[in-house]
This record gives sequence, C-alpha cells and structure tokens, in this order.
Amino acid sequence: MKAIQIHKYGGPGVLKYEDAPKPSPGADDVIIKVFATSVNPIDWKIREGHAKGMFPVKFPLIPGWDVSGEIDEVGSNILNFRKGDEVYSRPDPTKNGTYAEYVVVKANLVNGKPQSIDHEKAAAVPLAGLTAWQALFDYGKLQQGQKVLIHAASGGVGTFAVQLAKWKERM
Repeated sequence: MKAIQIHKYGGPGVLKYEDAPKPSPGADDVIIKVFATSVNPIDWKIREGHAKGMFPVKFPLIPGWDVSGEIDEVGSNILNFRKGDEVYSRPDPTKNGTYAEYVVVKANLVNGKPQSIDHEKAAAVPLAGLTAWQALFDYGKLQQGQKVLIHAASGGVGTFAVQLAKWKERM
C-alpha cells in the first residue's frame, strides 16, 4: 500500500510518500480502507517531536488520527462489523495512522458512518469532537445551567464545543 510516513522527527520535509506494508488485523481489530482523513494540530506536534512524552512513537510512523472509509478485514473476535461497512474512527495516536490506503484500528474505537454525511465530513468528526467532549465534560465537568465561554468557536474543536454546550443546556 502507499502511505505518508516519517522516519524521524522534523518539519514537513520528513513526510515521505512511499510503499508501506498493509496492516493485518489482530483478533480485536478491523482494517479500514481509507476514503478520507483529516489534518489536525496534533499531527504536526507529533511529527516534530513536541508530544514525545504524551505519544511515544516507533519509526517509521504513519501520521493521521481521523478516518472515514469502509471495513476491509475484521479480526477473529469481531462480530459487529463486516467487510464493506462504512465506518469512521479516531485510531490510537501511538500506532500508525490514517495517511495511508489502509489503517488497523481496535474495533471498540470504530462507529458506523452516518448516512447523512459523506466520508470527507465524517473524517473531520472524531478527534475534534472527542477533544470538545473531553474539554467540556471530562475535564470541565460542565453541568446543565452553567455558562461556558468558548474561544475559537469557529475552529474544528470550537464548532463541536458550541453544539455540545448547547445540547447540555437543553438536557
């Protein structure tokens, strides 16, 4: 398969488009044929080595941690997905990512893609949506009736944060 890989930390020049082995699923994994991915700030932070303590990597590394596509293979323990299912996911950021034709992902990190959105839009959801959720609820402990100020509300995370805060207000 073709993939964009890095073999060392550095700037954009370390990104190499090259052949890489197609991943194989473990018992609890699925292989997703990548239709769309997205680019997030964490991608360049990992690529430049700024996140070494939080996300240790093994080189060569395929970056990218949002994906939308279809199931290509399933591991032996997987019963809820089958080949051809349209899905989206945020793979483990310490493993190879989504700047490739295929990515292996733990099945518990995968969801069916909503039919109401295309693959490009679905690939923009996982990491930004998860970051907004964690900021508001896991760390911010936002409760109904509280007010929240969301800076940069027109960005990826901010767009989700506004909608999630509004949802919490209506609960």
